[in-house]
Amino acid sequence: MVAINIDTTPRSPEEVSAELISAKLDEARAAKRRISLEEELVTLLGQREEGAETHNLEGYKVVITSKVNRKIDWKAYDALEAKIPADLRPVKIVRELDATGVKYLQNNEPKIYQTLAKSLTITPAKTSVTVTRIEE
Repeated sequence: MVAINIDTTPRSPEEVSAELISAKLDEARAAKRRISLEEELVTLLGQREEGAETHNLEGYKVVITSKVNRKIDWKAYDALEAKIPADLRPVKIVRELDATGVKYLQNNEPKIYQTLAKSLTITPAKTSVTVTRIEE
């Protein structure tokens, strides 16, 4: 069993800021190393053009998944959409909450917002912390 020493001595915000910067550098180095190792595995084992391929190695199962990004030129699509049967058009219409519009209603149209609020679930998002060292 490994003993973990947890220091409960209060620290200053400056000490925590310095440690946060150090941790982010460690994280960036680790991510760079991980990506390099992933690329090496792809070179060694190969990859499909698209899809997943499983490699059973001695003591390891490696899955290499290749993806392809597809984007559309909406002006070009609009010009040719009529040539594609409606039931075969590879286009989705996605409903998305307009957060700016919700905040507007909350601040400027409270009665409408009260009606809308019955359908909303509001939870706090992750708080962002940015620390930069100031050179003196």
